[in-house]
Amino acid sequence: MGIVESLRQIPDINFTEDVNLGYRTSFGVGGRAKYYVSPESVYSLMQCINAATSWEFKYKIIGNGTNILVSDKGYDGLIICTKNLNSVFLDKGEIISLCGTPITRFVNFVSGSGRTGAEGLCGIPATVGGAIYQNAGAFGYTVSDFIYEVTCIKDGKTIKRRKNACGFGYRKSVFQDSGEFIVSAKFRFPKRKKAIKNTFFERRNVSQPSGRTCGSVFTNPPSDYAGRLIESAGLKGAKVGGAQVSTKHANFIVASENAAAQDVYLLINEIKQKVYDEFGVRLKEEVEYLGEF
Repeated sequence: MGIVESLRQIPDINFTEDVNLGYRTSFGVGGRAKYYVSPESVYSLMQCINAATSWEFKYKIIGNGTNILVSDKGYDGLIICTKNLNSVFLDKGEIISLCGTPITRFVNFVSGSGRTGAEGLCGIPATVGGAIYQNAGAFGYTVSDFIYEVTCIKDGKTIKRRKNACGFGYRKSVFQDSGEFIVSAKFRFPKRKKAIKNTFFERRNVSQPSGRTCGSVFTNPPSDYAGRLIESAGLKGAKVGGAQVSTKHANFIVASENAAAQDVYLLINEIKQKVYDEFGVRLKEEVEYLGEF
């Protein structure tokens, strides 16, 4: 028996071979994955991880694929997608969300429960698990602001981490290096005293581009903004093949219908080199590379 047979024996998963990953990422570019599974329960997720580990088969866990650039050569391994682990609910005054819940749904649920604090996260292109992993944020808010506890998996066991043990910082968390995978999180939001209007979604639409993009490409360097540096380096609107630095916000790259992953990759590196040459600042990617470039 091999990895395929092991995966096929796991209940509550959707298993596919030779899947086009370009259709499953926000950039819309990249090659194919050898195997692709979508677990429908935390148990089946754990079984998929155990199967890959037992067979020493490389794997990558993704959510909505909003922060990933997949190589045109594809990924010769197993993709485990958490999109079906999509649930958020209220329990004894606390908001509990599974890792695959889209941030937009999460924000709407928090607001609908009569609580406040999540409004600034509206529009972040990520799932709850991915946002926690990167400690994503916008408009002065981060996803970790109201976290109480994170449940994760490591070596086939369930681990619970309180917020102060999660190593949160600017676009950082302990999960980036610990080998743990986030399954769910518990949040504590204050009750809202009166109705408020969420203006953050409108602000995001005004300031940030739509289309095939991963969101912010680079983290902001200390005491500065990546977008400002890129624009000051004269790169707003710069193109490589079908990839272009957004004319609306310079820290975004938009991929056209005919773009290749290599176009995006080369443009990212051109930006990094030009900003370093001009300002001596080394920009760090938020986007994660998958496969060989």
